[in-house]
Amino acid sequence: SGTKADPYLVETVEQLQDIKYNLSAHYKLANTIDLSSVSNFTPIGNLETPFTGTFTCELNSDKTPKYIIKNLKISVEETKDIGEKLNRWECALFGAADGAIFSGIYVFDVKLSNKNFGDNTGAVVYGDYKRGMDEMNTAALVGQANSCTITNCASTGVIDSRSSYSGGLIGYAIDSQISYCYSTVKVSSEAIFAIGGLMGCTRTSIVDKCYSTGNVKGANRAVASLVGSVYSSTYTNCYTTGNATGSALFVTNFTGDRESGTSNYENCYATGNVESQGSNAGGLIGM
Repeated sequence: SGTKADPYLVETVEQLQDIKYNLSAHYKLANTIDLSSVSNFTPIGNLETPFTGTFTCELNSDKTPKYIIKNLKISVEETKDIGEKLNRWECALFGAADGAIFSGIYVFDVKLSNKNFGDNTGAVVYGDYKRGMDEMNTAALVGQANSCTITNCASTGVIDSRSSYSGGLIGYAIDSQISYCYSTVKVSSEAIFAIGGLMGCTRTSIVDKCYSTGNVKGANRAVASLVGSVYSSTYTNCYTTGNATGSALFVTNFTGDRESGTSNYENCYATGNVESQGSNAGGLIGM
């Protein structure tokens, strides 16, 4: 019936796609879904109408999910800014979610491409702010997660993007709680801001027992193996082993650019290599 107690069972490609017609209902993955037949999957939900329900999968005794989603392919073409929350620049299985719960969702062998260029969101005083730049994202599971709970989720594959907020699992997490998640996605973006192996950016979020192993390559600043940019967030028991490559500011192992606000890190480490010609590069945490 689509309630938490009796969620809709998602067993086919068509049923997965049809979640977009009821974004507030509750769903359970009940079969492995191969999206090889879908050349360009339309993200479920967007910033204007986000997913607000739950999407879960039962776990085996070893805490891995019984079923997975595989071979997700999305290519978002470059389009002009047409208005706040209307641009459809989201590139993820779930383009945007608000107050949603994701548990036990593995998205494997993704191939994602977002051709919208992510300039610096910046500040008006520097003359670099461009409206809409914080509305784009690229990630395997959720593009932008507002007030979401995401646990026991994972991703593998390749992201080749031009957008800001590009991350292996989540693009941009705001006021969210993320735990027991990982990504091995190889992430590359031409964007100027927020590129990470697990997440592009977190704002006022709590992240616990998560890791990433994929290599990350960004064109400019705020590039890191785990999360590109952090604002007032808490990280505990997290690590990354991927390499980070960038050309300018704040290219690091773990978190790149720490925006204004206080962030906390406890029992975290990184082992990957860092390559950058800019300042504030290398080490665990950027400026």
